Amino acid sequence: MGFTILELLLVMVLVAAMIGMTVGILGVGRDGRTLRAAVRTVATQLRYARTRALVTGQSQLFQVDLDRHEWAAADHHGELAKSLQVTVDAVREEQAGARTLGIRFFPDGSSTGGRVSLRVRGVGARVDVRWLTGEVSEQRLPDGSP
Repeated sequence: MGFTILELLLVMVLVAAMIGMTVGILGVGRDGRTLRAAVRTVATQLRYARTRALVTGQSQLFQVDLDRHEWAAADHHGELAKSLQVTVDAVREEQAGARTLGIRFFPDGSSTGGRVSLRVRGVGARVDVRWLTGEVSEQRLPDGSP
């Protein structure tokens, strides 16, 4: 009473498939957490810049350096994960370099408006800033959308 080679191969294939699915699921989960954290950070820092403009009476700039994956807002700065694909839609007047773009908030609450889009492995989200009100909102992007 032993196992045939065919039965052993079948078990090995099933185990390999289960391990592959588990690794895939864990990888997407980690990427998902990275994406959520980045969206939360960008949205929070945009809101911070808006609030600071309202409180100080001086315009405030939130910038993203696409080459370095870094952001800066007033006296705060930080990094975005290198695994993220980051794009920024902003007015040309707030472009500090070829790939450093910004969104400016004014003391009356308005802004230049713009959008920061983040994507990893086909899953994405964006943070929108309305120009008239300076309102910051987050939105998940449909899978596969640009």
